[in-house]
Amino acid sequence: MGALLGRDFERFEGQPIIQGDEVLHVTLDKRGMLNMNAFCWRELGKPTAVYLHFSRREDTIALEPVHSFKKANAFPFRPNGSGRYINTAPFCRHFGIKLDSTQKFIHPEIRDGVLHLKLNETVTVTRGRKI
Repeated sequence: MGALLGRDFERFEGQPIIQGDEVLHVTLDKRGMLNMNAFCWRELGKPTAVYLHFSRREDTIALEPVHSFKKANAFPFRPNGSGRYINTAPFCRHFGIKLDSTQKFIHPEIRDGVLHLKLNETVTVTRGRKI
């Protein structure tokens, strides 16, 4: 049986930091840089680029793998340590996606080979300024 807390308490819906090679980890920062860890990129099939899609109704970004960055409208991956990143700034501007800080997607999901990222299921991961 759970503890009874007053109405002023909100449950943190984020997750603890889990170190491991088999966890999908994806973030999006206020400049539109989308970062993913190496495991996520491998699970997508190590594509060279993606097509970006947005569902306004579901407030969800979808990344469809493309195996040629030369295809029209394909956003190329760039290496970022062992992971990869994509500059999604034009996509974010077009769809009015504005962030004040770096957001980590709580439940990134790969369905039918496509990565789904729900903007209403994120937590802030930006570190504060050092004083």
